Amino acid sequence: MAMKKIYKNKADLIQDVIDSKSKVLDVGFWGQGTNINNPLWVHSLLKKTGADVHGIDIEFESEKLNDTAKYHKFSAENFVISETFDIVFAGDLIEHLSNPGLFLESSLRHLASNGKLIITTPNCFNLFNLAEKISKYEPTVNKDHTVYFNIKTLKQLLRKNGWEPKHIGYVFRLDVEHTESAKKKFLNVLYKFLSLFTDKYLETIVLVAVPASTNI
Repeated sequence: MAMKKIYKNKADLIQDVIDSKSKVLDVGFWGQGTNINNPLWVHSLLKKTGADVHGIDIEFESEKLNDTAKYHKFSAENFVISETFDIVFAGDLIEHLSNPGLFLESSLRHLASNGKLIITTPNCFNLFNLAEKISKYEPTVNKDHTVYFNIKTLKQLLRKNGWEPKHIGYVFRLDVEHTESAKKKFLNVLYKFLSLFTDKYLETIVLVAVPASTNI
């Protein structure tokens, strides 16, 4: 089986799938695994790439943001903004939601003509989860995660909520701030080696989708 496109990190992904003319809505923009002053903060990368970038999140510190009119406090499962967007970007968001179908419905309502949805989410069958399943009863999970996805289940969810998957890939590295154990450092070496031969153990899925009625 041919390997899907692999992005080195989210900066690489953003450069590839978002052009300089895009109006972008970043859903769940606050934090995203790194300090907002870090140049690798995903929302900052989006602002450097897109033409007009907005954000929604359930909580954020508005005093730390410029152009506060572009930021709104909403749940990702039910948001209403009087604008539409070329790109709805949801980076490592969907696995946190109680009802991801409602998020997909809200995103569809806010998409401009010929727009697209970009989702990243952990691959439930990544090497780190599989290794922990061997050594522990259950892998370590972010305490805010509610669901696991693989490519098949994510595509099925999208199709049941009015979307058609158009492109699938993986992100190799997350570039988040955390301390790694000796075990994780060893697995990183194995992870890098396996990635030379197969994409199926990579950590993060990328899925780009368009409305089901759109043929682009």
